[in-house]
Formats: sequence, C-alpha cells, structure tokens
Amino acid sequence: MDKNFEIADIIVAFMKGEVTPEQLVRLDEWLGESDENKRLFISLQDEKNFEHQIEVRKELDIERAFDRVKTRKRVKKYRGIGKISIAASIAIFVMASVVMLYTNNESHVESSFGQEFITGGTNRALLTLSTGVQVELDRQDTLLQSNMARIRVDRTMGVSYEVEGDATSSELVYNVMEVPTRAEFQLVLSDGTKVWLNAGSRLRYPERFVGNEREVELTGEAYFDVIHDETAPFTVKTSRSVITVLGTEFNVRDYKGEANQTTLVRGRVAVCDSTNESFIILPGQQVIIDEDGTKVTNVETLYFTSWKDGYFVFNEVTVGEIMKELAKWYDFDCFFANSTVSDIRLTARLKKYDDISVILDILSNTGDIHFSQKGRVITVKEIGQ
Repeated sequence: MDKNFEIADIIVAFMKGEVTPEQLVRLDEWLGESDENKRLFISLQDEKNFEHQIEVRKELDIERAFDRVKTRKRVKKYRGIGKISIAASIAIFVMASVVMLYTNNESHVESSFGQEFITGGTNRALLTLSTGVQVELDRQDTLLQSNMARIRVDRTMGVSYEVEGDATSSELVYNVMEVPTRAEFQLVLSDGTKVWLNAGSRLRYPERFVGNEREVELTGEAYFDVIHDETAPFTVKTSRSVITVLGTEFNVRDYKGEANQTTLVRGRVAVCDSTNESFIILPGQQVIIDEDGTKVTNVETLYFTSWKDGYFVFNEVTVGEIMKELAKWYDFDCFFANSTVSDIRLTARLKKYDDISVILDILSNTGDIHFSQKGRVITVKEIGQ
C-alpha cells in the first residue's frame, strides 16, 4: 500500500507538471513492471476520460473515494482498501487528489496576518548512552564509540549498532532514545531488528543483546521489524503490556491517557496484559487494553502503521482524535468552539510532511468544519455555529 501511495503521488505530480527527475525514474520503473500499469497510466492521461473521472469522483461517497475527506453523522463500515485491486487503489488516490486540486471550494481555514507558520516534524532524537553522555541526533552522518559497539548515525538508516568483535562481556549495557514532539526517528538494534519511533516516544534497549533474551522497554509508539531468532525471543515491555515474538512486524502504541494497542502486520505475537492474561494474535488483529479491560479485534493495519511511511490515514475517526494525533506531529494547542464538533467522524489520508495549513484545508473541504489559527493555537468549530 505504501508503494501505491508513492505511485499515485508521482502521477499527480506528473499531471500537474511538478514531477522531479527522481520521480520520473521511479515512474518509469513502475511502468516497466507490467502492461496493466501502462494501461492505467494512459487511461489517467486521456483528456476525455480524465474529465469524465472528475465528474464521477465528485459524486462518489466516502466508501469509494477513500482519500477525499467527507463528514458522516452515521458511521458506515469501511471496506478495507487492502481488498481492492492495486490498480483501483492507485486510480482512487490519483483521481481523489485531482478532484481536490480542481474543485474550487471556498477554504474554511482562517489565519491571522503574519501569524506563525506551522510545519511538520523532522528526523531527530536524543540518545543517552550508558555513560550518561547525551547526543542530539538529526540523521547527520556521525560515528560514536562505546565499550560494546560502534554507534553509526546516517541520513538513510538512522542509528545502527555494530557490535565489536571482541565484545564478550555478559553485562547488559543500556541506551535510551527519546523522540520529542514534532519528530520521528529510526534505529537498527544490534541483532538487526529495525525500529521506527513516533513522536513523543522513548525506547530503552541494550547496546547489544546477551544470552537468550532480547528485551526493550517502550513508552509512546513504535513499529518493530524483528529479526527471527528461535533461541532468543524478542520482548517489548510497555506500561500495560508485554509483547513476545520470535520474528515479525508489529506496531505498539502506549501513550499516557490513551488505549494501549498492539497491531500485528506479519507473523504471530503473544500479548500479556497487567492481569497476566495472554492473547495470541495473527496478522490483521489488534489487542486493545484500556479501562474496560483487554480485547482482540480485527483491523485494517494500514490505519495503524502508515505513520512510519509518511502518512496519517484515518478511517471514521473523530475530529477530536485526529487533532490530538496531529498535535503530536505539529506541536499546537487545539480548542473546540462547541461540544459537538469534536465528535464528528472523518476519513482522510494526509501527508505528514505537508504544513498544517494544507492539512487543515483538506479537512475543511468537508464544508462542515471551520479552522482558525492564531500562533500555535488552532480552534475548530462547525460551519454555521
């Protein structure tokens, strides 16, 4: 699905005449993958078909035009996008983007003259070594040295740990990576496991794993791609759960004041809650732990993992929850002018690296929501209120 997002965005850029040389190379590679891709691209470029699609997409409801934001007072079950064809999903993303580009709706985003420009987050983190030394990281090429490993920082992989050949100590030496609001970061642990850390997260982990256990501690949100090792289970500890795996991909969310969620993308995991009850889940399932207890539910994993690939994807999510999520990335305060606006539900796909004015303009295209911004304070109200 991440690839579909990328190709759709490149096609839209091509149609707008804003495609970059790098995007052209990627587009050419995609066109060479199959005749179906070529037919889809030609269809989207055809002028009569293009105009027809514009008119058709204007009439579609949210079930069909997934990427076009629309308010619905009555919640409808969304058919998972993973169940439609790749070509159809790309076409929907392209045409929905074009509809928003060429539909000249009045913007419902109000801002004050000269007011602060709020941009999305960046790749940065604070690394605390076992010695207590703290290093600010921003993916600039850096090489650090500890007793156990070489710690390499580069602009493509984030932080990676290279275990020293003569490191034979059985002592566990811990590092801590903290990612602030308006930031994200990636690291590769000493066993090769990849971790993506979301805004407002903290991970405590050994510089190198020792013995037959691999254990880390998480606060906030992280996506794990765990290297398989039958002799050494991988464990993630949070404030309300312990997740144990051998090798798999999954997302863990444990922010204070929110439900604890473990979402499985690939493999199999066991989630143990604070009552020591264990739940084994399969791909497409999620364990939720909140004040009402623990439950397992089937989900479309895209909605819970797209953050690591540069998108916010919301399906029938309340405005209140959406604004809370955006605030972690853009670092603003939000107020609701009336009690009902925060309960309105929206479906949307948003690019994380767009500035906040673009994000709010997309959300406001529902025609029912109005945003006003003063400094780093955003107020939301319903149109006509």
